[in-house]
Formats: sequence, structure tokens, C-alpha cells
Amino acid sequence: MRAWLPDARGHRRLFSALSIDALGTGLFLPFSVLYFTATTDLTLGRVGLALSIAALIRIPATPASGMFCDRFGARTTVIVSNVTQAIGFLNYLLVDSSFAHLLVAAIVVQVGNSAFWVAYPALVHDVAEGKQQESWFALITTLRHAGLGVGALGASLAVAVGGKNGYFAIVAVNAVSFAVAAVLTRLDAARGAHPAGDSSSPTAGNGLDDSDLPEPPASWATTLRDRPFLGFVALNFGLALLSLAFGLAVPVFLVDTVHLPPWIPGTVLAVNAVLSAAGATPVGAAITGRRRHRSLLASQAVVGGAYVVVLCCAYVRSAAFSICLALASVVLMTVGELIQSLVVSPIVNDCATAASRGRYNSLSQMAFSIGDVVTPVLMTTLLAHGPAATWLPMAALALVDMLGITLLAKRLPAMRRRVNQADPTEPDSRLIEADGL
Repeated sequence: MRAWLPDARGHRRLFSALSIDALGTGLFLPFSVLYFTATTDLTLGRVGLALSIAALIRIPATPASGMFCDRFGARTTVIVSNVTQAIGFLNYLLVDSSFAHLLVAAIVVQVGNSAFWVAYPALVHDVAEGKQQESWFALITTLRHAGLGVGALGASLAVAVGGKNGYFAIVAVNAVSFAVAAVLTRLDAARGAHPAGDSSSPTAGNGLDDSDLPEPPASWATTLRDRPFLGFVALNFGLALLSLAFGLAVPVFLVDTVHLPPWIPGTVLAVNAVLSAAGATPVGAAITGRRRHRSLLASQAVVGGAYVVVLCCAYVRSAAFSICLALASVVLMTVGELIQSLVVSPIVNDCATAASRGRYNSLSQMAFSIGDVVTPVLMTTLLAHGPAATWLPMAALALVDMLGITLLAKRLPAMRRRVNQADPTEPDSRLIEADGL
């Protein structure tokens, strides 16, 4: 397994930056609403409204971030995103009773967060020089989830010990973590990174090197004419919806419908976090050498199975057995999510050119931006209609995703490349017939 990990020498500062970023996020995430209700005079309803409006701003901010990334480069965009979020969280410390102040600060945070998730996959592609991307994503996923877990534990301790001052400490440390991450990202050696528009990056899955053909300038017109990739964006919305729905609705379902103990939601989320941190590298090693689209098919089969197991919790009389089923569903879901997280971003990166990678990643991230808005309404509506009406559609969506993956793989060479072994200059569309896959 060690041989499967990427050679990260020269990029320790970047890995440290991403870990510190995740640590700060882990500190604040569990208390993102409670912080404002505990430290300000704002009501829960007004806090929720401000945060919801800010989340909506992510939708137009995401493609704008893609344009910024293509213009100024992935590394610069990540640095700017970190600085922006640091400013936003510093303003959180100053929010008192002003709804407008909270709204503006939340929008700043969401814009910075949107820019980070657009530029982060492109930056990984740059530092990996387009090679062994899945290994890089696996290592970074491990570090980020470890940071999130440690941050969440630290936040709980800070609130338990410090009370209101503990809340302020959480936000202050989070702001500092973003500032430190920005500095470390800037200081990273950036060995092999390509500036935006560098012609050394592969073209969008055509098996040719950009040194042979001039690269067209990036524009939304050319990006939106890539219909196979737009199909992948639609597919990515299905993947995102299934992922978001699990974390949002399953804990509520287990307590309110299955009547499991109230400590179950925290346990479910903790198991997911631990498995995500510990499982990224083993899962990546297990799918190495397989076609990316076949790995995605496996991920959706596992995710669909996870939702079927969740449904079974409602029809089991033994509470102990229901708890075992709930934990089994978490394991399945985590494995499916890990496969997706390791494969989707490399596919997006390889579909794009160096000059358009920001735009391509922004379209892919739009699936999550829209999913963040749609999922709460959808899942609360489904939960009101009973277990079967909630979870059978989710399992069916996994089947639809599998069909979409099969159809799109025929048109997107990036989906047919082998995990961690794909050479972007390899005309892989001609290998499908040869190896029978």
C-alpha cells in the first residue's frame, strides 16, 4: 500500500495547509448554528434564514469561481479562498444583533468556500502533474477527514470547558487556520504546477498532447458545448444528492421513526468520519487498475445497498439489530462515498484542458451547491410519507446513476481510464476492445 501512495516530497506545506484548513472547519461545523444562537441576540429563525440565503449565493458564486480559477490559476484561487474565509470568520466574531452583518459575513464565507472547492481539484491535478491523481486525492482525503475529526473533538471540549468563550475561541481559531493555510499554500514548493492556460496539460480526453495542437481559449461557450461532460454534471447531481441525503436524513429517521437512542446520530457521524479518514487509502488501493466507470458503478451499487439496509431498520423489531443495521449502512455508504471522491475529480480534470479546468470543476461543484439547497426540502418531504417512500426512491436513484454511468462511459474517455494508472496521453478509447472491458 505504501508503494501506491504518491511522492509528496516538495508539497508538505500544501498538505499541512489542507489539514489545517480541515481542522478549523471541523472546529466550527458542528456548532455553525449554535454559535450564533449562543453568542448573539438573533433568533434561531433569523440565523437560519441568513445562512440559507448565503448558501443560495453559492450557486452563482461557483461558476464565477471557475472563471477566476482559469484566469489566475488554481493555487492563487485557493489562497484567495482561504483569505476570504478568514475575513468572513473574523466578522462572525463581531456579529451581535444585526441580521445584515450576519448575512454579509455568511455570504463572504460561502463565496470563499465555493472558490476553494472549485480550485482544490485543479490544484491537486497541478501538483500531481496529471499523474496518479487518485492517490493524491486519497492521501489528502485522509488528512482532511483526520483534521475534521480532531477539530470536532476540540470544539466539543472548548464549548464544554469555556462555555460562551469557548464558542468565540472556536471561530477565532478557525479564522486563524484559514490565514495559516493561505500562507502555507503560497509557500508550497509547487513542483510541477502549471499556470492557468499552460499548454503542457492534456486536452480533453482526445489522446493528443497540447504541444501538438494549439489550445483554444477558455470560454463558457466552448465548455457548455461539451455535451458528454454536461451529462456527467447531471450524473454528478445524482451522486451528490445520494451523499447529502444520507447525512441529513438518516440520523433523523433512526431517532424519530425507528426510535433508536438519541446517541445514534452522533455515533453514525463519528463512524463515518473515522472510516473516511482510515479508509481512503485502502479503498484507493483496492480500485487501482480498474476502469474509473466500473469503480463508479460499484460505488452506486454499494450506496443503493446502504439505503436498502436503512429501510430494513424500520421493519426490525430488535433495537440491537436495528443498531447493527444502521452501522452496516454507514460502512456501505462510506465506502461508496470514498470511491466517488477518489474518481469523480480526476474524471473532471481529465475532461478539461489546462485553460478550462476551473470552469469544468465549477460545473461539477454546482451539483453540490444545488444539492445543498434541494436536499433538505426533498428529504423532509419524503420522511413525512414513511420509510418506503423515503428510501426506495434513493435506492432507485442509485440504479439510475448506474445506467447513466454506463451510457456516459461510451462517450467520455476520461471515465474509461484506469484508476491511478491512466496516462492522459494514452488513446485509451482503443484499449476498451482489446482488454474486453
